[in-house]
Amino acid sequence: MEERQVGYGFKPTEEQLVGHFLKKKLKGELEASAIPEVYIYDWEPADLFLLYDGFSSESSDGRECFFFCPRGRKRKTQLGFWKETSKKRVIRAPDTSKPMGTKRIFVYYEGRQPRGRRTDVAMHEYHLNTDDSDSEILDPVLDFSSFGSPNLASLTWLQVQTAMVLCHIINRKSKEAKSATASASTDLSSHLNSAQ
Repeated sequence: MEERQVGYGFKPTEEQLVGHFLKKKLKGELEASAIPEVYIYDWEPADLFLLYDGFSSESSDGRECFFFCPRGRKRKTQLGFWKETSKKRVIRAPDTSKPMGTKRIFVYYEGRQPRGRRTDVAMHEYHLNTDDSDSEILDPVLDFSSFGSPNLASLTWLQVQTAMVLCHIINRKSKEAKSATASASTDLSSHLNSAQ
């Protein structure tokens, strides 16, 4: 990995994630990116941070990572599932306030539905709104539930390129631990013990 300047970090806004990265990905205009393409439901959250560190030019630091992912209806992994925790929220263009996409929030649970143990890992899933004037983008929903993980070789290029979402995965416990170490008045071990 190349050297970064002190204080440099990959911190795109929601508007940048949808209006720049996801839109360019769906148009086929995004060549090199800090955001790799991975079918995240083949992996457990801890593995996703390692994958991101291996495939991205950025580091997750165990706190957050970003992926382009083919969109499907089922959000299950081998050991758990992602559960939606809020309503869809509209992402608006900063200059026009025109709706440009949506955001859905999920939390990862270990185990099987309807039971499961809630974890500290969340996912913000971003979808691009398509405009009738934007004929280069189609946004179908692929249903991978009938055959598990997508076999990308069996899908057309257009299906793979257009049925994408951008996933921002956040380990909230890691952020708490980092902020605890930054505070001289907080004892890290007691903080982690009280959080459990």
